[in-house]
Amino acid sequence: MKFRRALVTVATTAAIAPAALMTAPSAFAASAVPSANADVVPSAASAGHPATTSSASGLCMTGNPKYRPVLRTALTGLPNKIAAGSGWHNFTLTIDNPSQSRFTNIHLFAGVSSTYVGFKAFPTSQVSLQAYFPKIKRWEDVTDTAGHTDGYFGWGWLSGHTHINVPMRINVKKNAPIGKALALGAGLYQDAAHKCTAITAVNHKMQIVAPARHTR
Repeated sequence: MKFRRALVTVATTAAIAPAALMTAPSAFAASAVPSANADVVPSAASAGHPATTSSASGLCMTGNPKYRPVLRTALTGLPNKIAAGSGWHNFTLTIDNPSQSRFTNIHLFAGVSSTYVGFKAFPTSQVSLQAYFPKIKRWEDVTDTAGHTDGYFGWGWLSGHTHINVPMRINVKKNAPIGKALALGAGLYQDAAHKCTAITAVNHKMQIVAPARHTR
């Protein structure tokens, strides 16, 4: 739970702009699929915490407040407004490795909050979130064990100067409350150089609006 709370805190306060990632040389491809030198698979620990990540190393951000993660994160393709009941909206979660180092066991996390400050995940009855895994050709729900739209959903690895593009989609249902919504994406991994657990995260603020009224 410590990692989960810390991850949400970092993600909801992240000031990483997707545009900044686009300047990384050869970091992004036009298609929303994992790069040739990276892969991502569904996680058996998606509903809880990463099973292969030890808490013994401690969080990098706790040991060093000025710590900056090596890996970078972006959410692209999300609209600023989503009408309730408008169906699925596709977007991409990107984890980029601009360094020469190789990182393994990068645990992926995503969620949708009904608040900008703090994090209060929507129930899945109001908002659905899914990630697509090309190897198994299947969309998987992103959820916790209590019916909320947030959780760990997969893991991947990155060689130097490669990235992971994870196709994702969000469905804001007709009964979702009108108002604020915040999507977040993050990765949790071991920083061997600093001997700690690092978190890379980004968020995207949105508004849920009422469906358009059709008049004759």
